[in-house]
Parts: sequence; C-alpha cells; structure tokens
Amino acid sequence: MKNFDLENNDKIRSGFTVPEHYFEQFEAKMMQQISIQKTTVNEVKVVSLFYRKQVWMSSIAALILLAIAIPVYFNMAKENNIESHSIENYLADQQHVNENEIIEHLSEEDINALENSLSASTNENDAIENYLSESEHLDYILNE
Repeated sequence: MKNFDLENNDKIRSGFTVPEHYFEQFEAKMMQQISIQKTTVNEVKVVSLFYRKQVWMSSIAALILLAIAIPVYFNMAKENNIESHSIENYLADQQHVNENEIIEHLSEEDINALENSLSASTNENDAIENYLSESEHLDYILNE
C-alpha cells in the first residue's frame, strides 16, 4: 500500500468542497435562525385564573350533589324494602286470602295480562274436553 502525503501532494483531493461565499453569509444566516427560534420559544401558554376557579367550582358542585344524592338513594331503598317486608308479613299472618282482596289490588292491565297468559288455545280446549269426556270422575272434577 502506498503512503499518501495529503499536505504536499496536490494530485489528491479530499472530496469535500465549500459552497461559494459560505463563510461570508454564515453569520447572517445563523442570526436569522436564532431570531426565529427566540420568537417561537418566548410564546408561553397562558392559563387564566378563572379556569382554575371553574375547575374548583365544578368539583365542589359535584361533591355537594353526591352528598345530597347518596342519602336520598339509601332512604328510598329502605322505604321500598319496608313496604315489601310489611306486605310479606301481612300475607304470612293471613290464614286465608280471599280472591276478591287480590283482585282489588290489581289494575285492569294486570287482569288482562293474567287472562291472556292463562287462556287456553283451541287445541288445548279440545284436549281438555277429550280428557273430561274420558274421565270416570267427571262429576267429582266439575263439583270441585
């Protein structure tokens, strides 16, 4: 391998070139870029004090709402439980509940829904008639 002396030999070029007037324009370009960066860096976000007050006010309002809503919810839940408990006790104490008492507490919509759910279709009516006609204890079933 040959030894190259770059300082004394003019035949070998380094391969790097500098653009024309680079060093004369370097300072002006650098100052221009620095001024652009200063204007963008100096822009600061401003958060108003009212925004912070708004956050505090809304959080306080939410806490007050929760402080009112939670006890109301639990009181309503207790009232519903007391009502169902008292109804269960009433029905347990009663030896014989009359059909008329139950019907008094049902609305028209409830009665219609019960009739629709308990009504037999025509096929079921035929099956019931066939069963009753074949049964030996028809009088006993009808008198019951």
